[in-house]
Amino acid sequence: MAEKNLIGELDMYREAGIKPNFSDIAKRYGKDRHTVAAYWRAEGGRPRDGRADRAGSFDAHIEEVAAKAQLPGVTKKGIHEWLLHRYPGENLAGYNAFTQFMRKNGIAVGASGGPEPHPRFETPPGLQLQFDWKESVRMANRDGELFEFNVFAATLAHSRRHIFIRSGTRTTDDLVRCMYATIARLGGVPREWVTDNMSALVAIKGGRRLKVQRAYEFAKAAGFELKLCRPRSPQTKGKVESSNRFLSRLAAYQGDFDGWDDIDEIIARIEDASNSEPNETTGLPPSALFMEEKDALLPVGNLRALEEAMGDVVRVARVPATMLVSAHGEPMSVSRRCIGRPARIVCMPGGAMDCYVGGELVATHVAGGPAYDPAHYAEAMAGKRWFGDAAGDIEAAAAATLGLLDSIGGSL
Repeated sequence: MAEKNLIGELDMYREAGIKPNFSDIAKRYGKDRHTVAAYWRAEGGRPRDGRADRAGSFDAHIEEVAAKAQLPGVTKKGIHEWLLHRYPGENLAGYNAFTQFMRKNGIAVGASGGPEPHPRFETPPGLQLQFDWKESVRMANRDGELFEFNVFAATLAHSRRHIFIRSGTRTTDDLVRCMYATIARLGGVPREWVTDNMSALVAIKGGRRLKVQRAYEFAKAAGFELKLCRPRSPQTKGKVESSNRFLSRLAAYQGDFDGWDDIDEIIARIEDASNSEPNETTGLPPSALFMEEKDALLPVGNLRALEEAMGDVVRVARVPATMLVSAHGEPMSVSRRCIGRPARIVCMPGGAMDCYVGGELVATHVAGGPAYDPAHYAEAMAGKRWFGDAAGDIEAAAAATLGLLDSIGGSL
């Protein structure tokens, strides 16, 4: 994150035609001034580290790469990202070297095909967000178990900042929940939201198209306008269509993950990459341009009205010392640092829920999953005094934790 902020700040100086003070920036980011200067010379990317010429660093994985290349929908970029993720200690070369490696060894992925590109329309900062679903993604894990899900994809039209949220279904409740999460993560509201005639927004009754009022009431409470593009004219939301190019990287993980937590981590990695890589049109990473666009977003405004518009989808509660919040009558653990802070618990149909504290997603509970997140369990068992000053020594806190976890297990 610090690297993205550094690159974004340098890009803003570059756009303004100002040469920055490398020593001052280095002090704030905890880097050497020569390192900051190297980032400045890289013009929006990472400084070259000599790895681009080492195509041979992939030789040990040639069989894996050839197998991944046969997967439906996979891309070269997706395979490269998968290699960097799965083999972080091997100091593998960059993407240019990887394409050279594939060309040298005659490994090709399927042609991307697709329709002819449409003209691009630029929009001012803060005006428009385009969104859609990537529907019915099917992936098998290492044990052959099939996982099916959808991904809500939203893209700010000016900065190309992407947000990806996994959802089990595509109901109106799911859509409203994803809209709420998008606003929380952006820290503001784009003025118009553009999509197609999805069933969560439009119902067909007696041959007539009727708006689903629940979604439009939420839009009104949040302060944005919902706009539906004409049927068979996806170019109207062409910027969010490009998000499928990033989500196609999921294909490289076919047969190479464990469960829902792993899928969520992979989606988060893909989102991070989509926002840190320079955009082909703007030439800048979306995260850098978002620094400018964020100030142009509408303020969230009346959160209470927004939550009332969501009905029983959202509830607000202060995180207790037990680190457990509840929704659907079920407990869900959050991090120790959230104790005493107000949390917004977003309930999903079917029993799933998300928890936001200060606009940050701090916990996700999958329907039917354990109440205690493994990371929060480890934090509690490490001797953190999350019961407060009255907890006594570390052993007493750990014993109390075990008792709490036993009681939770017996009540589920």
